[in-house]
Amino acid sequence: MKQKHYIAGLYYRLSQEDERQGESVSIEHQRTILRKYAEERGFEIHDEYIDDGVSGTTFDRPDVQRLLDDAKQE
Repeated sequence: MKQKHYIAGLYYRLSQEDERQGESVSIEHQRTILRKYAEERGFEIHDEYIDDGVSGTTFDRPDVQRLLDDAKQE
């Protein structure tokens, strides 16, 4: 039986309420968890998508749109 090959886009987002300068600790934590999950399962990581400080109440977020565009092309 042929093993399936999965390609993953890793998406991280943190709300505007985080006041830390630059990438937040939570984004770093999300990256660690998702990269480990993907690697343990043999997923190929296509790219990382980060919307730090962007509200989750809308899909009008730059990197969520880039992720969706990338997924349509694969």
